[in-house]
Amino acid sequence: MLMMNLASMMLSWSVLIGLAGSGPSEESRVLPGPVSPPAEPQFSGPSEAGPAERAEQADTEDANRDGEGNAEGAETAEELLERLEEAAGDLHTFTAEIIYENWDDFLERREIRQGEIIYQIDPDTDAKNFAILFESLTINQRRQTRLRHYVFRDRWLAEIDHEAKQFIKRELVPPGRQLDPLKLGEGPVPLPIGQPKDEVLKRFEVSLIDPPGDELPLLRGLENVDGLRLVPREGTPEAKEYRRIELYYDRKTNLPVGINVIEINDDRKTVRLGNLQRNPELTDTQTAKLSIDEPDPRDWSIDIRPLG
Repeated sequence: MLMMNLASMMLSWSVLIGLAGSGPSEESRVLPGPVSPPAEPQFSGPSEAGPAERAEQADTEDANRDGEGNAEGAETAEELLERLEEAAGDLHTFTAEIIYENWDDFLERREIRQGEIIYQIDPDTDAKNFAILFESLTINQRRQTRLRHYVFRDRWLAEIDHEAKQFIKRELVPPGRQLDPLKLGEGPVPLPIGQPKDEVLKRFEVSLIDPPGDELPLLRGLENVDGLRLVPREGTPEAKEYRRIELYYDRKTNLPVGINVIEINDDRKTVRLGNLQRNPELTDTQTAKLSIDEPDPRDWSIDIRPLG
């Protein structure tokens, strides 16, 4: 998929993760038909810290949150939105592994990318920094290592193609203004974390939904989750882009573990998150991945695009 313009980039997942590329094929994997991605997502498991450290971290986090979240399912969509808004008050960081499927309805082509997500709220400025770091790409039956990273930080979105040695950085808002990369209708990712309930209700018709079954194999097997369907209200910017957005939140952490987005043209983008950590202390390596510092121009092609 070719690079999208800035307006589309601010409203769609595809600016971040719908870009196909070529490269030497390292591994082939036979995939079923158009609506059948891998039935069991293969997350690689903890990597930054050792297994014992991550297990201890997870146990500590669970202990800290005992009694805080509602382990029972929400009875109404409004109740769920209130719970999510409240739970985001103490969210400072989260990390997860990601499997992302992009189905192009016109071309009948599916892409699957796999990698990690890192999210951080800057303790000094309250700015929200966000990175999606893809390590592999599967197009139909071909899987290849493909390092392509997308980092939002301090008003800027950086696209980093390690194979092509290409670094593109776009300014999204003028100096002095902060942009929430996860805010509905503002950031490039339709993923409401900590969004005010009233704001969501103003822009979307919301309803509870059950966890998906065989119709979405990538999200099959989700347990102890609350599902939320968002249908854009007529006249909103989202109504020009999306038919509906389906979000699945883990009841323990109140963080998303599944996302399914149906666009106006019937393209579909589905995301499964695994090995999710709430409020971990980021390692130096993870913090470095949130950097948008320019690489060495002697080795890289660098393109800086200020706003306007």
